[in-house]
Amino acid sequence: MIQRIQSVYMFLILVINFILIISIDSNPEMSLPDSYFGYYRPYIEDYFFSEIISIVILVNIFLFKYSKIQLFNLKLIGLLMVFGVFNFFDERALSVSFQDLGLIYFISSFVLIGLSHKAINKDQAIINSSNRLR
Repeated sequence: MIQRIQSVYMFLILVINFILIISIDSNPEMSLPDSYFGYYRPYIEDYFFSEIISIVILVNIFLFKYSKIQLFNLKLIGLLMVFGVFNFFDERALSVSFQDLGLIYFISSFVLIGLSHKAINKDQAIINSSNRLR
């Protein structure tokens, strides 16, 4: 399970999400739901964005025997990330959004999702080639 490279990529996405969930800004009066993206995006609490992605990724790590379901879950996570990017740029000026540190989260998550998708496809190709030899 964890020895597969796609599980490592998904675990890194999970770690990034947990850091975003528990990170609290320097303002001690800010509650935990207000701190998803630091002091940058407090209204994201209505969507439970990071929790949904974390749960789907955690389930996805343990579905290592079912690669088609893993690919579907990665596509679902990608769609949730696109939803998050649209919310990220929705209510602010574009110049302010590009200076936001939360953008690093989306970029790194998209890269890791792409890498894990590629690794799962590579595993499927190996399995299909071994099935042809039988």
